Amino acid sequence: MAGTGEQPLDSIKDPADRSILIGAVATVLFHVLLMVLSPRFSFDEFSGVHTGIAVNNTNRGKTFDFELTPSAVPEEQKKPLQFVDTNPDAPENEPDKTNNFSNRTQQSAQKEAPKEIDPLNRPSITDAQDTIKNDMSIVSGDLSQPQLGAAARPESAQSDQPEQNEQRLRMLQAPDAGYEKNQGESKEGVSSNISQSKLPSTHADQNVEGAPDAKNPDGSMVAVTEAHKAQPKARPRLTAPRTTILTNRTAGTRNLGIVGMDARWSEYGEYLAELVEIVQMSWYAILDESRSPIPSGSHVVITFKINANGETDIVKVEDSDAGKQGVFTCQSAIQARQPYRKWTQQMIDVLGSEQELTFAFYYR
Repeated sequence: MAGTGEQPLDSIKDPADRSILIGAVATVLFHVLLMVLSPRFSFDEFSGVHTGIAVNNTNRGKTFDFELTPSAVPEEQKKPLQFVDTNPDAPENEPDKTNNFSNRTQQSAQKEAPKEIDPLNRPSITDAQDTIKNDMSIVSGDLSQPQLGAAARPESAQSDQPEQNEQRLRMLQAPDAGYEKNQGESKEGVSSNISQSKLPSTHADQNVEGAPDAKNPDGSMVAVTEAHKAQPKARPRLTAPRTTILTNRTAGTRNLGIVGMDARWSEYGEYLAELVEIVQMSWYAILDESRSPIPSGSHVVITFKINANGETDIVKVEDSDAGKQGVFTCQSAIQARQPYRKWTQQMIDVLGSEQELTFAFYYR
């Protein structure tokens, strides 16, 4: 067999080749069968959570239950604080509860008991106007300056510095008593002796009128010092606040006294009271110098921002038949005197860097 040149068969390698061939054929047949039968499968069952599958595990650990609670009911927002005018003639008194602030502390009151009680504890106002809504004012007056009292005088002691001059009385000067003798020829043959004044004599050479108990013969001016006790400064006479437009309100408050409104003092309230007065006086001054008539019964509402540096910026203007001149007058009254007084650090901490305000101007 060696001479013929043929290779002998490997009995071990032949079965391995057959196994590989059989595996390849089986793999091809499996894929063909999968492609044929795939449309009949429902793939929806292979998605989501398989509740039918149970896994046996001896050590499951702790279990946690989660429950979604409904959203909480939003809390009712508090009403924003409102600036109101106060009555300078009413006594200061801390109110029990209020959302109002101003330039002084004051509690609501009125002179007569009302038949109805206002829910906001505001005093009643009559003989005003029903067409205008103004909840910040309760009294009306003028813009006259208050009459200040005399300045306080401290106590002073006597010193070498003269403060006042006075006239000393002149001393009485009377000569010695004597007689006046007339001699000579007389047609009637009568002679007389006339006595001088009967006042007590001071042995003076001539007669000078004066006070008997005075000691200064010439009565010249002398300097004397004046000492006085300390006196407090006189209380100023208050005047009514600036002119305002009031709204009729029949309901009132239980408290009786000088008309006042519930308010608490704050730096911002004092700042706004000053701002309102400046704007109103500027508005009146511009109207006095203006020659263009503005329709009566019209009004302008201006919304503007004011920052911590006292600078203003107009946001919105609502014109009610006032015309261009009426709107320009109101805008100038707000911006003519800026920048206003800067805010304090306490105001900045509470209010931020700016606030939005709304002013209403009524032409009557």
